Amino acid sequence: MSNYTHDIVATIGEYTDREGNTKKRYQKCGAAFTNDEGQISIKLDAVPCSPDWSGWLSLYEKKEYDQPRQQQQQNRPPADPVRQQPAAAAADPNQDDIPF
Repeated sequence: MSNYTHDIVATIGEYTDREGNTKKRYQKCGAAFTNDEGQISIKLDAVPCSPDWSGWLSLYEKKEYDQPRQQQQQNRPPADPVRQQPAAAAADPNQDDIPF
C-alpha cells in the first residue's frame, strides 16, 4: 500500500514582501507516494509554464497543516443555500419562465 509522503514543488520566480525582502514563489505540482518496500511513485497535477521556472522539481515532506488554519475553514459561514423551485415548476419540466 502506498502512503502520501511528499509534496512536489517548483520554484517559479520571486517577489518582494511588504518589508522589502525578496522571497521565492512556489507552486505545488503534485505528490509523491512511498510503498511498503520504499519505492517512490509520483503523481503530477501541474507543470509550471512560467519563463522563470528552471525545470527542477523538489520533494518536500508532506506538510501537516496547523490546527488553527483548519478551524478557520470550519468557522466560515455556510455557502448560500440552493434556492428551491416551486412544487409546480418541479413537477412539469417543460414549464419555465423563459418567454421563447
